[in-house]
Amino acid sequence: MSKSFFEVFPTLVLDGEIKKLLSETEITKVSADRQKTSIRIYLLSRHLIHSEKLAWLEREIARQLFPRRQMHIKIIETYQLSGQYTAEKLMEAYGDSIAQELKAYSLLLYNVFQRSDISFQEEKKMRLVLEDTLVAKERSEELVRILEKIFCERCGMDLMVQVSYTSAKGSGRIQYADQMIAREIQNVIRQSGFTGHAPVEPKAEAESLVTKGQAKERPKRQSFAGKKSIGPDMIYGRDFEEEAIAIETIAGEMGEVVIRGRILSIETREIRNEKTIFIVSLTDFTDTIVMKMFVRNDMTPELLDNMKKGDFIKVKGVTSIDKFDSELTVGSVFGIKKIKDFRSVRMDNSPVKRVELHCHTKMSDMDGVSDVKDIIRRAKEWGHPAIAITDHGNVQAFTEAHHAVAKGDDFKVIYGVEAYLVDDLKRLVENAKGQGLEDTFVVFDLETTGFSPAKHKIIEIGAVKVEHGVVVGRYSALVNPKEPIPFAIEQLTSINDLMVMGERTITDILPEFMEFCGDAVMVAHNADFDMSFIRHNCKQQGIQRDFTVLDTVALARSLLTGLNRFKLDTVAKALGVPLYHHHRAVDDAACTAEIFIKLIQMLKERGIENLQQLKEQNISDPAVIGKMPTYHAIILATNDIGRINLYRLISLSHLYYYNKRPRIPKTEFIRHREGLIIGSAC
Repeated sequence: MSKSFFEVFPTLVLDGEIKKLLSETEITKVSADRQKTSIRIYLLSRHLIHSEKLAWLEREIARQLFPRRQMHIKIIETYQLSGQYTAEKLMEAYGDSIAQELKAYSLLLYNVFQRSDISFQEEKKMRLVLEDTLVAKERSEELVRILEKIFCERCGMDLMVQVSYTSAKGSGRIQYADQMIAREIQNVIRQSGFTGHAPVEPKAEAESLVTKGQAKERPKRQSFAGKKSIGPDMIYGRDFEEEAIAIETIAGEMGEVVIRGRILSIETREIRNEKTIFIVSLTDFTDTIVMKMFVRNDMTPELLDNMKKGDFIKVKGVTSIDKFDSELTVGSVFGIKKIKDFRSVRMDNSPVKRVELHCHTKMSDMDGVSDVKDIIRRAKEWGHPAIAITDHGNVQAFTEAHHAVAKGDDFKVIYGVEAYLVDDLKRLVENAKGQGLEDTFVVFDLETTGFSPAKHKIIEIGAVKVEHGVVVGRYSALVNPKEPIPFAIEQLTSINDLMVMGERTITDILPEFMEFCGDAVMVAHNADFDMSFIRHNCKQQGIQRDFTVLDTVALARSLLTGLNRFKLDTVAKALGVPLYHHHRAVDDAACTAEIFIKLIQMLKERGIENLQQLKEQNISDPAVIGKMPTYHAIILATNDIGRINLYRLISLSHLYYYNKRPRIPKTEFIRHREGLIIGSAC
């Protein structure tokens, strides 16, 4: 007999979406091996759960419930999906999870899957087109077996996977890079005058140099300990050749060790017997340790000259616990030598260099951490011709950026900002045709499967018709989206697949809804969102409409100046309007209609009688702009005039339009747009 997940694991502490998902799942079986080191949990769910979340859940169960034992947890999931799922819809919703599961299982299979072309020409047949490579042919049967296991056994579908092959496609960018590299090689060969003769053997070349008297003996440094013939990189003590170990692997007093690292600090302190103690903090970026050694006073100046903060050194010494402070140190130093920076340095090896147009410095609060001079130096090292500095809402890094580029340098700094843009060009009414406030308005709301009208579907329409300030009609319909409703949307709206599977599609419902609306003014709370779905579906069905649209969010922002937020429930509470079931279209539409009726009365009290008068209302007041939503936008200066205009915009955003962040209204940008270009932020 199955039990709910939290009946089996009542003490497991989880939160967020994973807790909500698991509260609707069942556990059908739990088994363990004989050694009690492995547990298998059989999970049954109506909703898809991403493989990364399940992997995280396995780790949490082991960590929370078996903290003192090495326990391997494996979850075997099975899904009972609604009839809205087809194999194609399942791949759209679950494909990323399948890819991550394959990546954890085998990188080879993951790469084969990622480079494949998947199509569903028939409902129960998947066509899998793989690149014609040796790896794909050898692993195709295994890939098909895994896919059929996931679709058929795990998700309860009837599916057959058919494999075919196509010639491997090379990346156009890689091919171009190969061509560029080949040309560079030809240029090097041409300039070096290479004739094809066999190269001179290193030994013979060395002998010839000696014969000509050109070879010089490398200098030897005298050891502080009085030893001779130590290596040229030696700083102290005797030469040694052992490989260094990571500092993080040093556990207690291990005896003699060899470590390497960067000097973080050097502290010297003169003690008795004409000696100086050196205390050197050393890090290899896995951990940090202190090296201590005692040196004669007459040797201290030379040692300080050869060993400075920031240098990279290699040390051979003995690990011990300092008796005074009980810290693990390296003492009894056998030798110290200078070494090169062993950190791996990233380089841009592309023959076609990029120009970064979106870069934050430490002047971007809670975002950037780097000095602008370091960023510019790195861009120059990588061969980039230019870089744009675009901090959030300010230009404080410009002075340092200007001085980071020398005169005559071929490198260019592009000055810009990531602005908090406010769209104050949008009027309270869109496409007003002189309608009066007593005319017909349809106040409506939609529930959808997501935010994009091009990708997502309408699942509910609710509307209320208002004439002369009175509700005269209502419309409500659930819509079958012909695709599964995501779990997050189901949690938000309480609409699930079973509720919509027997309903009509938008093809049938939209013409009916348009007939209900007639020529009425369309009213919605955040109308841009709802109207984007209406317009998209009207276009798909060939329905021609010239909508007049009024947004109650913008209207409330203009009239209810005491509010800081303008969400539907916030505005409803401020006006004393009940909201019974938030995020259900019919209830939200009814609430918005009551809000709209109250706002109409407020407009009449201000002498506004029609939409044309409402359209002409000024919303560019700083107090109103301070409460409007902001959008990230990159603004770049193309010349000196543009840089001056950019400074003006930044000043205005901080002096006149600041509210939690420096805001730039679109009207101000248009007024100062000479020499500036604008684009969206990534």
